[in-house]
Amino acid sequence: MAIQELSQKKWIIPPLNINLQTEISNSLRISPVLSQLLINRGLTDVKSARTFIQPNLSLLSDPMLLPDMEKSSKRIIDALSKGEKVTVYGDYDVDGISATALMVQCLETLSGLYWGRKSIIDYYIPDRLEEGYGLSTGGIETISKTGTKVIITVDCGVNSFEEAEFAREKGIDLIITDHHEPCGEITEAGRAGGHGGCDSAFGLINPKLATSNYPFRELSGVGVAFMLAWALGQSASTSTDHLSTRVTRTGSKKVASEFKDFLMSAMGLAALGTIADVVPLMQENRILAKYGLSSLQHSENPGIKALKEVAGLNGKKIYSYHVGFCLGPRINAAGRVGNAKKGVEMLTAKCEDTAKEIASYLESENKRRQKIQSDILESARKRVLNDVDFSSDMAIIISDDNWHQGVIGVVASRLASEFHRPVVIIAIDGEVGHGSARSIPNFHLHNALLKCQEFSTDRKLLISFGGHAQAAGLRILKKDIPEFKKIFNTISKGQLEEEDLIPVLNIDIEVKLSSISRSLLEELKCLLPHGEGNPVPVFATRNISIVGQIRRFGANGNHLGFYVRQGDVSFKAVAFGMGDKIDALKENNGNCSIAYILRSPFRKETNNLSNYNGMYKEDVELEIKDIL
Repeated sequence: MAIQELSQKKWIIPPLNINLQTEISNSLRISPVLSQLLINRGLTDVKSARTFIQPNLSLLSDPMLLPDMEKSSKRIIDALSKGEKVTVYGDYDVDGISATALMVQCLETLSGLYWGRKSIIDYYIPDRLEEGYGLSTGGIETISKTGTKVIITVDCGVNSFEEAEFAREKGIDLIITDHHEPCGEITEAGRAGGHGGCDSAFGLINPKLATSNYPFRELSGVGVAFMLAWALGQSASTSTDHLSTRVTRTGSKKVASEFKDFLMSAMGLAALGTIADVVPLMQENRILAKYGLSSLQHSENPGIKALKEVAGLNGKKIYSYHVGFCLGPRINAAGRVGNAKKGVEMLTAKCEDTAKEIASYLESENKRRQKIQSDILESARKRVLNDVDFSSDMAIIISDDNWHQGVIGVVASRLASEFHRPVVIIAIDGEVGHGSARSIPNFHLHNALLKCQEFSTDRKLLISFGGHAQAAGLRILKKDIPEFKKIFNTISKGQLEEEDLIPVLNIDIEVKLSSISRSLLEELKCLLPHGEGNPVPVFATRNISIVGQIRRFGANGNHLGFYVRQGDVSFKAVAFGMGDKIDALKENNGNCSIAYILRSPFRKETNNLSNYNGMYKEDVELEIKDIL
């Protein structure tokens, strides 16, 4: 293997904007490198760049700008004041579970603060295997028998036309809060001022509706729930001023001081769902994530404390990485292979012993999920290699009767990353298949599924579907899977070019090694928190030399450690998962180009490295992402 064959990725490096870079750098007194990183994230003026590196709660928009927010919040406050039963209807992923917990705690807080807990607050999480995603008539039927007068959905319901009508027939006021894409008929109806098929719902709160005047449309499900909570606090304080004078002004609005404390604490839940649901961490999501991570770190919520304990995060600073890979998966595990209600039960627990017991359950369920997921991933990978014709199929669509539908989304994500094609994995249960889909850049999954549904004029190919550009879910009859595979691949061929199937590595900026320093590493912290739309900055340096001895480390020698030099500047570098490339790296006298991120030195990983007897900056290490 020649050194040029080490990478199969296409490096994408955006052009430098020197004039804007200089303007932002001088105005904000930051380095030109950081200025360019901000420009790469779409921040093309001084004001937006300043807002990005100095996010503030005052920049959150008025929740009353969301469609139906004012009338919905008034109806909920009316229910609380009358002691009517209110049920929160959630979803079984982290976004839905955190949104459910947030809304339940919001309603309990308001009821206790203003009306002495007269109302009965309940929640309902559908069973992934028995009921599937979103609102169901069966779930509404069950809830109606409990005397519920108002149902508030979180993270679901925008396209639940029949279910909304069913709730109306049951005499229940249905308030839908969601962030998923509405179907075309809603959008068109929305332009005319209606809700389309969801006219039966009392309220439909979604920033993606055509009727929405809300300036930011990419809120997560829990983000929308947080905005409803804030609006409820405003409505409660306005309608009950005679009951309490303990109010705090938030802009031109006001909420009770106690409720403001709740909102600040609830931002931890908002951060959980926002980061885990992989929505863009820009603008309002960035604000919620930044303040929410701080709330998670210092939270006194028994459930969050117990969750951090089983994840080994007690006393540690919480970053978005911890939500995505430590906290989120443990909450998700209950919905994937166990009882999703346990996640809400833990996050709303008032007793520490109860919270710890549930956290331990989630820990065991997560380990079980990992084993199931590993087995299915191995099986699915073999199926791809044996059954998929890569010369003709732009997409990967595979199905099996023995796969657990609770983990196929994660498996689809892994395969989409590995093979760099849209992936649909379908777990078949009897005559019905439950599918999860993950995509690649330049292919909009939700639109593709919409076209599949419209492809046949005589019938609907899919029982149901929903999701976003990069992730979606669907239900389909087993007998229709071959036809779906054919149609989906036809659509894929029409939208994707061959070059779209080449994995890319997005480089932020090309620099000399002499530009790297500890001060730059510290400055980069103002970009935190990282996530979708704001990844950890990747640097590239061309024409470097690998000096000293290249050594493998790790239990199986999977990783590499070495030193790189350019001119008279050297750095220690680590390359995780690249142990098999050691021979290729030794060729060509070690001359190559590298893509990397910056990190503080972590000595444990390089204990087996021999010392390079040159001068190097040991206060920064390079974590290699690719080599050309």
